[in-house]
Amino acid sequence: MNRLTKMATASGVALGLILGTGITAAHAEEAPDSAEAVFEEFVDTLKVDAKTDAALTERFDDLPPAEQEGVADAIEENPLSVMVFDAGAPTLTSGTGTSAQPALARNSARGLHILTSAAAPRYTATYPVNASLFGITTGTFTMRYVFEATSTNVTRNLECTGWFTGAAGVWNIGTSQSNYVSGGQGACTVKYTMSLAFKGSFFTANKQQQLVYKGTRLTSASLKNI
Repeated sequence: MNRLTKMATASGVALGLILGTGITAAHAEEAPDSAEAVFEEFVDTLKVDAKTDAALTERFDDLPPAEQEGVADAIEENPLSVMVFDAGAPTLTSGTGTSAQPALARNSARGLHILTSAAAPRYTATYPVNASLFGITTGTFTMRYVFEATSTNVTRNLECTGWFTGAAGVWNIGTSQSNYVSGGQGACTVKYTMSLAFKGSFFTANKQQQLVYKGTRLTSASLKNI
């Protein structure tokens, strides 16, 4: 039963009480919260700052009544469904390589000795994803992938991490990471397991971010539900 149907039922209950049809007061308690009240409770749950709270409320108030009802119904069905996850463009920056790595070589005149070879240059790829509502950012998931590479091949992975910053409210967010290098191609994958408590129920959403590079060339950047 959607919100408008519930409200119509509640109105019928009230009219029935006036006309003495015998409808009990218990049924009258089924009247739902207003759309404004549902949205306000949801924003309070996110625990955003005052400026973001005001911006979200203003956007909601600007919606036609029917759209406000639709948003409120969606929130009550699954509050995570109204959040939009916008992936930004990955950025790649270069840095210094790691310290020289020892290698063994044999010299006919001097016998076995240690040579050093400089590591391939280090690169850091950053991949942000904003969690937003009405186009207003409430938090950001950031993925960082650090690797060594030539212009054509990834030679070693150094770091693959992901984290959330911003107003998480009562979100519980878990992450897991995996990475590989194969055939000169390097990949970093971060999985997020999210849950949100709202009106006594828990709602979940799982996302996966992935970056794949062939040397310094980006071959894939993806965000998907899992």
